[in-house]
Amino acid sequence: MPQPKAARWLDLLAFLLQHRFPVTREEIYRAVADYRGALEGADATGREAVRRKFERDKDELRALGIDIETVGLPQAEGDESDKGYRLRERDFYLPYLEFRAPRAVDRSPTSPKPYQSLLRIALTDSDVALLGRATARVAALKDTPLGDAASSARRKLAFDIPLPLASVERLLAQPLEGEASKALEVLQHAVADHTAVQCSYYAIGRDAETERVIEPYGLFFHWGHWYCVARCRLREAMRVFRVDRMRAAKALTGPDGRFEVPKDFSVREYVRRAPWELSELPPVEVLVRFHFPESRWVLAQGLGDPVEPLLDDGGAVIAFSVRERGSFLRWLLTFRAGIEVREPAEYGKQLASLRSRVASLYAEAGA
Repeated sequence: MPQPKAARWLDLLAFLLQHRFPVTREEIYRAVADYRGALEGADATGREAVRRKFERDKDELRALGIDIETVGLPQAEGDESDKGYRLRERDFYLPYLEFRAPRAVDRSPTSPKPYQSLLRIALTDSDVALLGRATARVAALKDTPLGDAASSARRKLAFDIPLPLASVERLLAQPLEGEASKALEVLQHAVADHTAVQCSYYAIGRDAETERVIEPYGLFFHWGHWYCVARCRLREAMRVFRVDRMRAAKALTGPDGRFEVPKDFSVREYVRRAPWELSELPPVEVLVRFHFPESRWVLAQGLGDPVEPLLDDGGAVIAFSVRERGSFLRWLLTFRAGIEVREPAEYGKQLASLRSRVASLYAEAGA
């Protein structure tokens, strides 16, 4: 069955980007599943139809700004021996944004540079500040596509520009304020000094606030939020706490306020996890079917384990190891009708319930 056009385009672009030198049309036909399938057992008319499809794909991609270059290739074999095609990274990817520090930065050959083949745009401290203010104002336009685009741009900027921590927080998320800001400051000192912290913590899954005493092992910033990895004395187990759900945080004094961090602890093990994996609870395998094009995005992000990565309609079935159900269901909610929970059935029912609750909140707000 033919692939959706967008899936065929992705296969074509992925193949071209893997090759630094021009490739022939025959090589492209063999690499792109949709072309290859159409050519199996095809006669002259069928081959001509595939050629026209390839030409249309090139024209439409070029119209989108993707410059697939045609170059002379006299020594190639096949039915188009004098032509080759290539897509250079510098003609496909946006330029790499580089931060120009006020002081000289070591640029010796031993210092690795990311994205060697891309063009560079150097930004100064004032440029970054201006970008931060401008994109923040546009991102506030919630009822227009510009708002979503600006929010996306702010996230992308932080991947390229090595900014100070405060600047990264401004680009990636709303800065912590009030009680949460104080909690973060208390936790920073507690992690450094191995001091226990007492706080009130709101657990969104139980919709309740409880008093906790935690032993903060480490802090990390992930998916737009600050998290603290700590041993919870109430549960007598490791837990991951979202800092913006803490109130009245204070460091404990005296012998009860001291603790030791296990030698084998590494906060990096938590940084690599998705929010629904940020727990020490036993994992549950959840199978989700993503419709196209959401399926391509999830696969590109490397989230979950593909079970059926390419269905007839371009969708995919992906397995997730879920330790924190609430975070996972709220993430699925962002895909609206673009997903189906295959199993366990309980997760599908809870997602449907969550959708109804959110819809009722919007209905009440509009009343």
